[in-house]
Amino acid sequence: MIQSALFEEFLQKLFYSFIGQAIWGIILSLVLWYFYSLYKKKHLKIWALSWLAFSFYLFLSLGTMYFADDSPFNNIWQSLFTFSFMIAGLCHIFWLLYGTFLLIERKGLKPRMEYFVYLIIILTSLFSSVLFIFEDKSEIIFSVVAPLGLKSLIAGLAFILAGITIMRIGRRSSTVGKNLLWIAFILYGFESLQYFLIYFRMIFEDNYQLELSYSVAIIDFLLLSLIGIGMVIWLLEDERTTLEKTNRELDSFLYSTSHDLRAPVASLLGLINIARHDVKEESGKKYIDMMEDRVRKLDDIFSDILNYSRNIKTEIHLKTFRLGEMIEDVIADLKFNQGADSIRLDYDEQIHHVLRTDYYQLKVVISNLLSNAVKYHDATKPDQYIAIRFERMDRNIQISVEDNGKGIAKESQHKVFDMFYRATSEAEGSGLGLFIVKQALEKINADILLKSELGRGSTFKVIIMGAAVKWEE
Repeated sequence: MIQSALFEEFLQKLFYSFIGQAIWGIILSLVLWYFYSLYKKKHLKIWALSWLAFSFYLFLSLGTMYFADDSPFNNIWQSLFTFSFMIAGLCHIFWLLYGTFLLIERKGLKPRMEYFVYLIIILTSLFSSVLFIFEDKSEIIFSVVAPLGLKSLIAGLAFILAGITIMRIGRRSSTVGKNLLWIAFILYGFESLQYFLIYFRMIFEDNYQLELSYSVAIIDFLLLSLIGIGMVIWLLEDERTTLEKTNRELDSFLYSTSHDLRAPVASLLGLINIARHDVKEESGKKYIDMMEDRVRKLDDIFSDILNYSRNIKTEIHLKTFRLGEMIEDVIADLKFNQGADSIRLDYDEQIHHVLRTDYYQLKVVISNLLSNAVKYHDATKPDQYIAIRFERMDRNIQISVEDNGKGIAKESQHKVFDMFYRATSEAEGSGLGLFIVKQALEKINADILLKSELGRGSTFKVIIMGAAVKWEE
């Protein structure tokens, strides 16, 4: 066994390593607890407790080393500290692995099994705390080194086994967080086994030359950092997967529900049209018109939701086309909208107004902008107009839609592209139109600018990156 002088040198080197690792454990525990407060997932809580136990293990280990002498009074304190740091260290291992098991299997251990593990932890810690009773009083470090070695052996085997388990899970679903975690677990397991061999040789080899450099502490810290980073990345990737699945299910629900509801709405519109021919009284016709107006608004909402769901699922297909073709296509859909016949369309159709982008996505954009311009026109103005302009800017294309309608208040302009936002309580529609516009433009690498003044009208400028096509006469 090594002598006390070498052991004092060992303590001095180990002190700074343990302090740094304990501080990192506390920081990581706070980070994981913060995520637990957000997501309320049990494995985050267990991981946070694990790293807190790790910090306690290191601090209590230093306390055990401080009382490592042959004084009967100090032996009592040493026994208590040894018992405490072994419980903290083994709980750290168990909670870390248990949290990982929860994340992988989505279910916890049975209470009986969990209590059994805690009983093993207590018995192992109790056994370690009384080892000093059997040591030779001339050798004062057996009671310190043996518990540390036992904990290192358990940690090494447990982390290697956990790393192999996570690695096998990763074959089916490979992610950065999982890969980083299983690599860090296995490396940390072998590092712990290396500590076990050091402690083993300290006990059983005479005049063992102990060499522990500060680079070992740096390696320990890096491995612990990798474990912590792997946990956080795995958490974020798991949440992203969950959100993507939820979004797909929500989109599917919205699409199917809106599609199914449009059928009875269409039937209702047909019945209203039949009733209009049968009702002769003026008051009855007034009520029929009111019902038709409300049902058409409901149908418009369902149409917006369907467009939103369809737009999410639609893949991008680039093609070269003339803007005039699209404008004619959109006008054919909008010419029967209320108030459209009183609005003058100002569009200088040119054969060289050609661009290359996704036809469907741009049609969604132009259709919504023109529909809003018609919907919010100002009937009090004698010359109501919508002006559409095409401009080539180097490799980009700018399409502007200008109207002299009601306009948008300045305080509402930065919110009009938000989902379900309506500038006033009198605004019609679902509040999805401009949100769909923004979403469609993002898919074709385009942006939109708004300039509006209340009572004077609005101008929307759509800038499509890299959509310019060289025109040859």
